Amino acid sequence: MSIDARKELVSRLVFQNPSQRADLLDPERTQTALIALLLDVTRHFNLEITAVRSDHRDDSAEGEHCHAHGWCADVWPLRSPRPGAYLDADEPEFLDFLRTCAAAEHLHQVGLAGSSDTPDCRAASGSTCFPDSGADHLHLGAQ
Repeated sequence: MSIDARKELVSRLVFQNPSQRADLLDPERTQTALIALLLDVTRHFNLEITAVRSDHRDDSAEGEHCHAHGWCADVWPLRSPRPGAYLDADEPEFLDFLRTCAAAEHLHQVGLAGSSDTPDCRAASGSTCFPDSGADHLHLGAQ
C-alpha cells in the first residue's frame, strides 16, 4: 500500500490520539491489509479511531492477527466527521456499518465491546464476530 493511500486514509479519520495517525502512516507499524480494510469502510462511513498499535496494550500473545503486529484497529462509527459524534449501537446506521465491515474483503474479525455487544450487532457482524473486553469500541482485524 502506497504512502499516498495511507495519507488518504488518515485524512478521512478522526483520531483520539496522535500516535494513531503515526501508526497508520508507518508501514513498519501497520499492515497493508489494515489500511485496505479501513479505506474500504471509510468510503461509506465516518470513523473515529480509539486505538491502533502504540496506544493499545501488548496483545501479541493472542496470535499473529493482533494490534501488536499491526493488523488491528479499535474504532467507532460517527454521524459526521466531527470528533465525538458517535452513532449509538442500536441505530440502523451502526448496524449498516457492521454489515459493511463483515462484507469487507480484508476483514479477519470484528470484536464487539461495551454497548455494541448486543444480539443485533452480533448478527450484523457476521461469522467472525467475538465479544471483546473494555469500554465501547469495535475491534477491526484485517487479513
